[in-house]
Amino acid sequence: MRLAPGLLAALAAAIAPHAHAQKDQGLEIFIRPDKGYCIACHQVPAQAGPVTRSNVGPALAGARMRELGADRLRELLRDPTRARADTIMPPFGRHHILDDREIDRVTEYLLALP
Repeated sequence: MRLAPGLLAALAAAIAPHAHAQKDQGLEIFIRPDKGYCIACHQVPAQAGPVTRSNVGPALAGARMRELGADRLRELLRDPTRARADTIMPPFGRHHILDDREIDRVTEYLLALP
């Protein structure tokens, strides 16, 4: 089945704003003090979020996030103590700091990091 070039462009244009909006929602959650305030402990690449000197948690780079994969990132956000019992990272899902939809948004943001 072949799609007309115009139809393909229209589909791409329709999907792109939605993906961008989800990434922006993930960043908003990532920097909100009432949602865990991830930026207080983690640095992100330039122009992917606020510039900080945070170094409590590891710097978050897109290549590493993609290496971990979406499922692993979601699990780490839900309950990082399952991977490392002595972590200081809060179990955002288990403690109901983030709901599943918010965890998905943050995961999408992390996977989109440069």
